[in-house]
Amino acid sequence: MEHRSYVKQHVTTSALAVAMLLTILICSMPASAQAQSETVELTLISSHQHDSEAFTQGLEMHNGLLYESTGLYGHSSLREIDPLSGQVIRQTELDESLFAEGITIVGDNIVMLTWKEGVALVFDIESMTVVANHTYSGEGWGLCYDGTHLVMSNGTSELAFRNPEDFTLNSTLRVTDQGNEVSQLNELECVGQTVYANIWGSDSIIAIDKSNGEVGLIIDVSMLAENESDDYNNVLNGIAYVPEQDAFLITGKNWTSMHLVSFGDTQDTQDEESLESPVISILKSIWPVLLITALVIFLSSMRLLSVIMHFIILMLVKRQTEQPPMPSEKEQEAGERQ
Repeated sequence: MEHRSYVKQHVTTSALAVAMLLTILICSMPASAQAQSETVELTLISSHQHDSEAFTQGLEMHNGLLYESTGLYGHSSLREIDPLSGQVIRQTELDESLFAEGITIVGDNIVMLTWKEGVALVFDIESMTVVANHTYSGEGWGLCYDGTHLVMSNGTSELAFRNPEDFTLNSTLRVTDQGNEVSQLNELECVGQTVYANIWGSDSIIAIDKSNGEVGLIIDVSMLAENESDDYNNVLNGIAYVPEQDAFLITGKNWTSMHLVSFGDTQDTQDEESLESPVISILKSIWPVLLITALVIFLSSMRLLSVIMHFIILMLVKRQTEQPPMPSEKEQEAGERQ
């Protein structure tokens, strides 16, 4: 009975230990796919005038000047703007059959998408005249250049990576936030390994890791949008990186202002992560494997200990059964008399 009681107690202790380790493992795992990426507020640096007649589709800084594409049939244009005053310096009107969309700059050219026409126009940046065009299938929404590829959105959760020379499709990438697809990707801006995207119809900008499509950060722009018209079409749209200030110019369709902003502590966080030692980075990526390995080793040692204890108990029980019984007091007295 004592042997059975010990074994039962030992099994219960092992089960509790296993349950505790599994609980630690589950609680330490990353958040579920239903969670969302961190949301941060932006920091306003300055505000500037913006033409309220501009139905903004694309925004791009280059050599201290701001370039903007405006949409709508019969009103689409390409503009060169003074970013400080918001004054339009030059403007090229598009044909009434074209609905201008996102733009980006590649070398000495500006590449502009069109909405449903399936054509990308190439403008010479000096003369602002069309010097070439490319065709593509589907809709065109946002466009940016990462130094190697043209990155294009079409209103879905998909980014297309295209050859800047001939606009051929090289690859596509699905954008997700903790496993959930993020659609309505609109105007884009490429900065290093990150693609920033306006989400059409919302007051949010997301930061996308272009290596895997995962959203790393959500920037809340509602503090700026609330000062603009509440018209359905007057949504946030337009984001241009200003490298000299490590900041962004953002605006919206028919907004009266554009704003120079920074995205909270995003840069500080990225700097801290980049300074992280390779050893720590490796340990962070393999810690679940290490924890599972430790669990297996622990369970194996517990099983070995159980076998050893079981063997010792059997030896003790066997030894007790082999010992001769002790004589009673009467038998001792009889022996003494003899």
